Amino acid sequence: MHKGKLLLLTLILFVFSAGNSFAQSEPDYQTALAEFQKGNSEKALEIIRVLHEQGKRSYDTHYLAAFCHYNAGRNKSAATHWSEALKLKPGDPAVSVDFARYLIQAGRNSDALEIIYNSYQTNPKNREVRLLYATALLYNNKAREALYIIEKLKAEDGNDYRPLVLEAQVYFYLGSAEKAEVSLKWAQSLVPNNPNVLNNLGLVYEKAGNQEAKRGNIKKALEQLRNAKEQLESALKLKPDDEKIKGNIRRIEARINALSAG
Repeated sequence: MHKGKLLLLTLILFVFSAGNSFAQSEPDYQTALAEFQKGNSEKALEIIRVLHEQGKRSYDTHYLAAFCHYNAGRNKSAATHWSEALKLKPGDPAVSVDFARYLIQAGRNSDALEIIYNSYQTNPKNREVRLLYATALLYNNKAREALYIIEKLKAEDGNDYRPLVLEAQVYFYLGSAEKAEVSLKWAQSLVPNNPNVLNNLGLVYEKAGNQEAKRGNIKKALEQLRNAKEQLESALKLKPDDEKIKGNIRRIEARINALSAG
């Protein structure tokens, strides 16, 4: 009897232990998130696929899947999951901002505006949503409407350089290099070593230089273009592998050489 009880107890303990092991290995969102945070995006996706096959789709699983695919360069798959996440939480600020930003990068400006406008309707005070809404307006040739939102963002927080950079882009689009320079100089006073601000400032000086060249003011044109090159070289020191900055420098150097040669 003693041996029988011992054997029974051993079996019970084994079953209990095995049950715990099975429960711990059951896929869930937190496990997928942990794998993603460890850099194992593909492992996270495997877990999410199992969850979806089990009918356990959620806003969180789709949003995480979007990140996994985006990090792997599978942008269309990421877009699919962002879209599914928004179906579950219409107008969600986080997903809307990420999705709209990707759509702008992909050149789908009208789609981006639709996504971020829907979020703006339900989250009119969310700063990130408003910033991207103003950006989407600009990319859809609605510069004046973008400026209206930017002015409010600037008034609410004078230490945020991002509305100033966006404001400069609006003025650049409208053809006013002078106003764009003022906005970027203000942004630069807040973030002196920001390569994107320096790059944008270089582009503004390039535009001003080309405008002077059209007027026949070659001396002023060369001065502005050299200022542009200086800003871009400062940006490149901060981002030495940035191919866009390198390309901007090459283009401006060629323009300087052409104007200098007469």
